[in-house]
Amino acid sequence: MEPRRAILIADDEPVVQRLLEYHLKQAGYRVRTADDGQEAMALGGDDLACALVDLNMPYLNGMGVLEQFRQRWPEVPVIIISAMGEIQDAVEAMKKGAFDYVTKPFDMDALVASVTRARQMAEALGENRTLRQTLSAPASPNRPYVGRSRAALELARALEKIAPLPSSVLLTGESGVGKTMVARLLHQGSPRAGSSFVSVSCPALPRELIEAELFGHERGAFTGANQKRVGRMEMADGGTLFLDEIGDPPLSLQPKLLNVIQDREIIRLGSSQPKAVDFRLITATNLELDDKISAGEFREDLFYRLNVISLHIPALRERQEDIPDLASHLLERIAKSRGGQRHYLGAEAAQLLCAHAWPGNVRELENVLERATAFAAHEELSALDLPNLGPRRAASRRPTGLATPGPVPGAPPATAADLPLAGFSLEDLEREALLQTLQKCGGNKALAARQLGVTERSIYNKLARIAPAEAVAREPALAGQ
Repeated sequence: MEPRRAILIADDEPVVQRLLEYHLKQAGYRVRTADDGQEAMALGGDDLACALVDLNMPYLNGMGVLEQFRQRWPEVPVIIISAMGEIQDAVEAMKKGAFDYVTKPFDMDALVASVTRARQMAEALGENRTLRQTLSAPASPNRPYVGRSRAALELARALEKIAPLPSSVLLTGESGVGKTMVARLLHQGSPRAGSSFVSVSCPALPRELIEAELFGHERGAFTGANQKRVGRMEMADGGTLFLDEIGDPPLSLQPKLLNVIQDREIIRLGSSQPKAVDFRLITATNLELDDKISAGEFREDLFYRLNVISLHIPALRERQEDIPDLASHLLERIAKSRGGQRHYLGAEAAQLLCAHAWPGNVRELENVLERATAFAAHEELSALDLPNLGPRRAASRRPTGLATPGPVPGAPPATAADLPLAGFSLEDLEREALLQTLQKCGGNKALAARQLGVTERSIYNKLARIAPAEAVAREPALAGQ
């Protein structure tokens, strides 16, 4: 799937348009602007990362644009722009499927963060749609099939049965097995698919703010609460609330979660007025909640409320026969995201993948393939392209800067597989590969693009995104090419 980088801004105030356009371009997005709702629909499309839509516009207002986007481009998130006096309308838009809302005057850091989350969700929805189509299609020797093992097929059948039900679901499984993807599939297969899917990573929220994030707060409820804010539970009204790593919230918060599940009412911080909420609850954990209950760290009555239907997501090592097809699917997705050549597994590489224990599960498999394809010399991946999965070579960790050691006299030429790459981020590796190739090609971006297997335009985009200063510092000629 191509990364979504285009943002639609629909607002009839030119100053607001220019302000948002400037900040989003600074964040690396392409921007389309519309002065009214009709123009917004003309500029819409499923290539958008998201749409920022003002509530009050001529010809077609923000609610109308939201409704038409939901019909025509349901995977494009819509963020509502509202004035302070329009918050109730913004909340109503959330119930109708808006991803988020922002209020004027803008907190630009929060706005850009919301746009980034929307883009990530749009890309995940597209990937999940592909995976769902693959899971539901019959196996065929001529068609790659993700999940033909008994464990994967049993999971697919369970999803089909559970998705339409209103019951709460507890997903269990190791980190990286795809619990978030399964939660989205349950939402998409439910009668609530047309409403919001609100995902909350409990460990990612600071403990002192998790209650405000979940329940919302009134203005002045605590230091820093400069305006009223709707919580994640209220955002999920009519849709699905997914609480990832539910074993993490502090014990003091658990009775309040229990009350919401039982009564379907929330009370914002700083308020005394209960508000009814209606969402389907899906939770996930990679912990043994029984152990936490025994240790007094998790309430037993809350566990029983969450564990109405339990669904275990198998680890990758428990369905190793899926690995070649899953790797093929991931390689196709990597090629599309880079706009470059498609790699495929050789026999030895496939054997290495199937023999590996995969403690990081599917997430680790994807990272391994990302790294391998970044440095592979040929379309067919060999065992040499997977050095961390085979016998360890004696090599010291390279210092910061990824400096490549000089050749040893009489030794064969070093390849990417000979380099100790563990511990570096993919962004660092991509930056180094780009800059070294440009230096080797004398700054010729067309030649570098051919060697890296990407388009020349991708070279310009990547250079501007990840290495503008380093390129000038290393090779002044690069800046003038």
